[in-house]
Amino acid sequence: MTPRLVTIPMRVAIAVIACFAAIADWNPPTASAGEYVGDDPAVVADATRALEAFDRWERLGDTVAYIEFVDARDDTAEHVALGSGFIPADLQAAWAAGDLHGQRAALAALSQLGVPYKRFTAEAGVSFDCSGLTGFAWELAGVELPRSSRNQYRASTRVDRETALVGDLAWYPGHVMLYLGIGDLVVHSPTRGRTVEYGTLSANRASWTRFADPMPVVNP
Repeated sequence: MTPRLVTIPMRVAIAVIACFAAIADWNPPTASAGEYVGDDPAVVADATRALEAFDRWERLGDTVAYIEFVDARDDTAEHVALGSGFIPADLQAAWAAGDLHGQRAALAALSQLGVPYKRFTAEAGVSFDCSGLTGFAWELAGVELPRSSRNQYRASTRVDRETALVGDLAWYPGHVMLYLGIGDLVVHSPTRGRTVEYGTLSANRASWTRFADPMPVVNP
């Protein structure tokens, strides 16, 4: 009896150790450069939760609501990082360092993941073209932008890639996106047959991309 009693727990222990080892080695699938994630319910849910908390904080000055906003913002950043191959803490730090308007704009765009692309539209939950999404996102952050991608870029203040923050416009001729604050990570509404999505620009696209801050310049 003794050998049997010893053997069974050992087999269970070995199985448990193997299971934990497999979990430790497992990583969720991530999008590489030039690939995008357009179906991420966790990001949509967390971004929506963050926006709702921000609205409560803005209306009521409720400290609890602000804490809820930060928590939901960090959860959103974690899911985006895991989906795009970045370290969650790095993306969370990049978002925390950004202007609140830019954070809000980025969260607004991410709340629309999966919404189809359609030219000349900007309707939440229905469809967007590229400048429709960026205009919608920044309008929610309190800034009205022109309708076309080129004019949005021209109306904003140019910034270097090194100083670009979450929510800044990322533009190349014919297309505008929102920068997500780290690497070449963006959220955008790309083209017909696709949806609002996030991911890392390909090296070729990144080389053409310029950045601009939509926040109005306030003169002292």
